[in-house]
Amino acid sequence: MTLTPEVDAHPLWIENLRRYETLGELRRSPFFAEWGERIERFLAIPQVVRLPGAAPRLRSFVRAASWNVEKGRRFEDIARLLEADPVLKWADVILLNEADRGMNRSGNRHVARDLARRLGMHMVFAPAHFELTKGVDEELTLQGENREGLQGNAILSRYPIEEARTIVLPVSFEPYEFHEKRFGRRNCLWARLRLGEGALWAGTTHLELRNTPACRAAAMRCILERLPGAGEEAYVLGGDLNTNTFGRGTAWRTLKAASRLLLLPPSRVERQLLHPESGREPLFAALRRGGFEWEGFNGAGETARAPIGSLEETRVLPRPLRRRILGRLDAYGGCLGLKLDWLLGRNIRGLRAGQARDRATGVESADPGCRAAVHTGPDRLSDHLPIYADLDLS
Repeated sequence: MTLTPEVDAHPLWIENLRRYETLGELRRSPFFAEWGERIERFLAIPQVVRLPGAAPRLRSFVRAASWNVEKGRRFEDIARLLEADPVLKWADVILLNEADRGMNRSGNRHVARDLARRLGMHMVFAPAHFELTKGVDEELTLQGENREGLQGNAILSRYPIEEARTIVLPVSFEPYEFHEKRFGRRNCLWARLRLGEGALWAGTTHLELRNTPACRAAAMRCILERLPGAGEEAYVLGGDLNTNTFGRGTAWRTLKAASRLLLLPPSRVERQLLHPESGREPLFAALRRGGFEWEGFNGAGETARAPIGSLEETRVLPRPLRRRILGRLDAYGGCLGLKLDWLLGRNIRGLRAGQARDRATGVESADPGCRAAVHTGPDRLSDHLPIYADLDLS
């Protein structure tokens, strides 16, 4: 696909997209008959911003990072961590989820583009949704309005971007008729990066939260069936896969999750949440069949933490049951530690500490893992931790 420069959404789109109560009404409207094809094409085509002079900091191996930046609301803190952290500052490929563009809650900035410029990197952005509200909770009361109202996935790279494409994922939850009203589809963004004489396909995706492990596996199969490039090329895929091991989004799924928390020993639940690849998330079986591995690309431990009292599903539980569950969670400290964020490789090897040394800078490869950051409470940079891995170029 030819690289498409950055373009703006039409100013009439947001106003008209939000007018209708149901997706069916929208799709039957004269507005959508006139504009629908252009809107969906806009969402389906990734947009690139090149930065003259961008050059990789490491030449002997690739350091890749992935981070769900929770909309980019704490832009300055996020940028400072990526600039100054002793591991992340050497990342020449950064995969982003939940990157706002023109949302009031994040200062109406283009989060991915502004981060790319700050870090001296090229950028590809794939919008996933038009956000038709100002967000949730306190975001709704902030002064100001959205400008472009977009959120999506992005790839930042100091390597040249040769090609980019978006894979649109199947719908497993429709957000248009949800309280956080959106129009669009979740996607997977791929970019082919030129690495000297070779190339690397870098991809990022953010899978749906309000569904089941089977739905996430179906989305992953869609990605694998539409994998760009030739099969023998090198691939790294990262992102927030929402591998929480629970079904979510309905009262029945919430009751099943509650039963699991009530009946199983907390130590067993904790192991399951930190090892979703052990059987409760079938997307890993799909990945392995597709030639992707996670061993050697990920560290141990949580990448996100969920305060159980803040989960929207708890509102559907009977009050006595809700109190019992919350009491039971005293053993967890009131929170669930989750492993949601992953880096995955195909036809490429993950490095361990000291296995490679960059000739120009003296930087040595590191074990894959997470970087420390405030990821809970009102002062968090994001509700996810940034993860990273070093990749063998040979």
